[in-house]
Amino acid sequence: MNNILERLLVTQERDVRVLKLQQELDRVPLEKGDLERQRKAASSTAEQAKADLMRIEADRKKLEMEVATKEELVRKYKTQLIDIKNNEQFHALQHEISAAEAEIRKVEDQQLALMEKSEQAQTWAKESDAKLKTALASLKMQEESIDKKAENISKQLAEIRADRQKLTSDFDEDVLSRYERIFQSRHGEAIVPINHGMCMGCHLKLTAQTIHSARHDSELVSCTNCGRILYWVAE
Repeated sequence: MNNILERLLVTQERDVRVLKLQQELDRVPLEKGDLERQRKAASSTAEQAKADLMRIEADRKKLEMEVATKEELVRKYKTQLIDIKNNEQFHALQHEISAAEAEIRKVEDQQLALMEKSEQAQTWAKESDAKLKTALASLKMQEESIDKKAENISKQLAEIRADRQKLTSDFDEDVLSRYERIFQSRHGEAIVPINHGMCMGCHLKLTAQTIHSARHDSELVSCTNCGRILYWVAE
């Protein structure tokens, strides 16, 4: 194997590492986006629990005011009873008192039902808040881990690219351009071995002349099928 081919293989190893690391780095925003969705979902659940509790408490206050209003009305009616001399008016007012007291009992039943709902809502709100705190702490740790990973990947990429720059600094421009073009079009497989007379890139049979040239010639030899650069490995 000639020196240029050996150095191209080392370059390809660096470029493959860069490609994989860059793919990892590109996934970072997606991973952080997923964490943000989880954060919003956890927050939404806790907020809904609080909203439900507030709504129930507001309904309870309305009922309390309704009971207070009707109790005041009953007191007013009972005061008026003292001054009424007419039996018909007396019975009519008693009927109004009975109706108001019945309404009070009905509202008080609603209050009892809301009290049970309020207790359940308070429990759910506390549990949701505790779960939210746990989730946020976990998500923060995951986000810090992702940021740390991204930082490490960026450092590795910088080191590998610097090393790659030194490695290819004195390459012939045509050779490097040819290699980079194939690397790009073949998704990281610009240089492949010959195995059992086949190109290990496209897995098609090579001609005897192509195999001989790859084994003995000093020039770079390409697969006539896929265009990848070939190198000979003793079988």
